[in-house]
Amino acid sequence: MSRSVFTWFKNVSIAKKLYFTVGIMALLIALELAALTFSIKTLSSVRAYVGGEGLWSKAQKDALYQLQQYARTHDEADYQRFLDFMKVNQGDHKTRMELGKEHPDMEIARQGFKEGRNHPDDIDGMIKLLRRFHSNDYIHRAIVAWNNADSVIIGFYTIGERLHAAIHDSRADQSKQINALLSEIDPLNAKLTPFEDEFSYSLGEGSRWLESRVLTLLFIIALTVECTGLTIAILVSRGIQKGLNEILQSARAVARGDFGRKAIAFSKDEIGILANNFNAMAAELERLRKENQEVNSSLEKKVRQRTTEIERKNKELEQFAYVASHDLQEPLRTISGFVELLQKQYKGKLDGDADKFLDYMLASSERMKILIKDLLDYSRLGKEKQSMQVDCNILLKEVQEDLDKVIADSGAMVHTENLPVINAYPTELKLLFQNLISNSIKFRKPDHPPVINIGTIRENGHWGFFIQDNGIGIEKQFLERIFVIFQRLHNRTEYEGSGIGLAHCKKIVELHGGHIWAESIPGQGSKFIFTIGNELQ
Repeated sequence: MSRSVFTWFKNVSIAKKLYFTVGIMALLIALELAALTFSIKTLSSVRAYVGGEGLWSKAQKDALYQLQQYARTHDEADYQRFLDFMKVNQGDHKTRMELGKEHPDMEIARQGFKEGRNHPDDIDGMIKLLRRFHSNDYIHRAIVAWNNADSVIIGFYTIGERLHAAIHDSRADQSKQINALLSEIDPLNAKLTPFEDEFSYSLGEGSRWLESRVLTLLFIIALTVECTGLTIAILVSRGIQKGLNEILQSARAVARGDFGRKAIAFSKDEIGILANNFNAMAAELERLRKENQEVNSSLEKKVRQRTTEIERKNKELEQFAYVASHDLQEPLRTISGFVELLQKQYKGKLDGDADKFLDYMLASSERMKILIKDLLDYSRLGKEKQSMQVDCNILLKEVQEDLDKVIADSGAMVHTENLPVINAYPTELKLLFQNLISNSIKFRKPDHPPVINIGTIRENGHWGFFIQDNGIGIEKQFLERIFVIFQRLHNRTEYEGSGIGLAHCKKIVELHGGHIWAESIPGQGSKFIFTIGNELQ
């Protein structure tokens, strides 16, 4: 039976475990409170009997006093007071006799205790105590003493009646009869006192016995409550901890790639269900990992193939661009040479249109030279990569010296912050600064000398640089287009150039593992920002 209960408790849900624990605790606490309430009421009833015995003894002594007073005064009021005090003893006697019956009348029993001057709130408890514990040794002894005392106290009624008759009998020797009757009182009183003492002593012993048993019972119940609650709490906690630890160990094994480690389900509660679900998930993950390994292997092979192919094509394109730009220079030089010869020998000898056509041909061949040269330079970027520590302050000073004439002619003012030392490709980085500064000077506003500010920023833990000017600015829709090779925003008659400078800048920045972008407001200037892949020092 106990094993089946344990099995049920182990497999029931955690919520029900908690409800069960709380229910058991509540039941035991309720039992403890009931025992405490019963004990308090029982002890209160014992106390009421002890108090009742005091009332009984006092009434008996007051009755004897009034009887002796009556013997001296012959006053009927004293005799009536004697009878009134004796009603206390008679009332308690009535209750004892009624409760001794097989089917007692409770109202008669209550009335008797009321006549015995017991407090109304104590009467029901006194009746229950007598009926429930009449066979208890202490209560039984008290009842026997009470019964014996009742048998003795009847003698006082007899003496009272005889004394009352003697006082009203004028024919007899009253004084002699009265003295004889009074002499019987003390022996009866002496006989009654041990019974009163026995009654009180028995109830006192019973009260101490009951108190001891009550304290023992309450201690046992309290200990049971604590032990039961602690035991159930430990069982529930250990069950949860054991199941979770098993799942945790399996999860760690799965994280290491070991899908063979299964979580043991110790119960059928939520933890057990979770363990089974985790095992199912691990099995599914293991299945997907075979599949994924095959897919990844295939993808890796395809990626390697594509990467190799792309690298090969890039090399071919770079080679083609280099060869094409290099080989195209020779025919262009030939064409330019012949056009120049034609101009020298036949200028002015042909019609006006011919001279104009020759000028167009010479200008076009010159532009083609520039484009091919720029293309050749673009293809060469990063060809011979060798990074080193570069002091950007020194590099920028060299750039300014190279552009000294352009800066002087334009009246440009270049303001530079203290720049860092970074790991970079010096030739390419120098070309990057040169192109951006040249653009700031080229695209200046008429009659406004260029003002150029160069400084650094921090971008996601890397070095960044900015070059800001007060030039003509760029429309927002063209901010991305300007970095595309051979893209121009202006007519050649306004601003010369091939449109490849910013494409150079983009390639150089990407070569350094960074990115470049522009911010601009038309008519107010532009700000070019680029990052370098070096981490901040």
